[in-house]
Amino acid sequence: MQKISKTSIYYILGGIIVLIFLLVNAARRGDLFIYESGAKDILAGKDAYGMTYAEGFHYFYSTLFAILIYPLTFLPVYIGNLIWLSLSTVLLFRIIILISRYFDIAALTQKQRILFIVLSAAFSARFVLANFHTQQITICIIYLILEGLQLIFSGNKWAGALLIALGINIKILPVVFLPYLLYRKEFAASFLIVVFYIAMLFLPGFVLGFAQNKILTASWWNLLNPTNTIHNLDVDERSFHSLSTLLATLLVAKVPDQFALHIRRNIMDISYDHLVLVLNSTRLVFISFVLYFLRTKPFVSKISKMHRYVEISYLLLLVPLIFPHQQDYAFLFIVPAVIYIIYYLITEHNSIPSRKFTILLGSMIVSYLLCNLSLILGEFRDYYDHFKILTYGALMIVPILAICYPLKKKEHAVLTAAHGA
Repeated sequence: MQKISKTSIYYILGGIIVLIFLLVNAARRGDLFIYESGAKDILAGKDAYGMTYAEGFHYFYSTLFAILIYPLTFLPVYIGNLIWLSLSTVLLFRIIILISRYFDIAALTQKQRILFIVLSAAFSARFVLANFHTQQITICIIYLILEGLQLIFSGNKWAGALLIALGINIKILPVVFLPYLLYRKEFAASFLIVVFYIAMLFLPGFVLGFAQNKILTASWWNLLNPTNTIHNLDVDERSFHSLSTLLATLLVAKVPDQFALHIRRNIMDISYDHLVLVLNSTRLVFISFVLYFLRTKPFVSKISKMHRYVEISYLLLLVPLIFPHQQDYAFLFIVPAVIYIIYYLITEHNSIPSRKFTILLGSMIVSYLLCNLSLILGEFRDYYDHFKILTYGALMIVPILAICYPLKKKEHAVLTAAHGA
């Protein structure tokens, strides 16, 4: 009888643990309940965007997404949840594969490889768990972005554009990659994304009726409209995090936050109009900082693999910061940037001055604690949410990523060749 290898045993044990985890979390009622409730009402001819579910939560997603998940509503709740979480698991593993392709894992020593995997897993654990506990769609959106970009840059423009357009249709977040693709001379892919997105707005009309679909699309836009006060005074829920939430709590004394603790957190008290100005100016600063990571003239397409990864990771990092209504599960978007920083510190620690390395390592530890205290020491969660420490933890990643982004000589050579192309 052939002996089972140690690696096979680890895979079997890991599979059992994942299966138990899925079976347990499928018993919860999470955001999939909201998706399905919205889908039922939309297919029943109702305006789901004017309704709330599960104690006041809105259905924020597209009519096409409602049609896509509608079949799950015919299944027992537990089975539907299990299918949804299983899909998230498959997509999560695919995300890991897509990210790993950017790194030279084989060049790491065994100790470096273990350290890289352990630290990456430790930083991302809270956000992965939050997505499964809440049955959220964040994993799917990140997959659509990364797979779509991989296809586009490898030459399959149609399939890549279709995936990114679907991501934008479901949840507007991936729209930040449209100007990026234009900057990187992917004109055909950008055009196809727009075409596919417009088509996806009209497609539900064949199921719902075009008149009803038009009414629902208008109602959806009214809910998402960035000029709405609730998107700037972004404190409807205690667990909201992002620049809009952080600045509202810091700069307005009496924000309409019913969950606020009786502990002062504002440092100023400005008018709503001034808050909107400060918020949009701050967003513009962070968006403009992408130029630091691009490091080439517009319409240059030939860049190194690592250069491309850092660009993408910064844009992903921006998502939970610049968009309103972001909860802890959305900060899974910051993990690709964190993974790069960990890889850089492991592989370059001998070439980094000791003082600089100590500062970077210390900053990462602080960021980790700010991002993960609710997982490590959850009994004080209300205080963490009150002071929005998760947002501070994510903001710290921006300067750390910038400092950990020196291009090597071979990458400079690639860029030089690209400029001459």
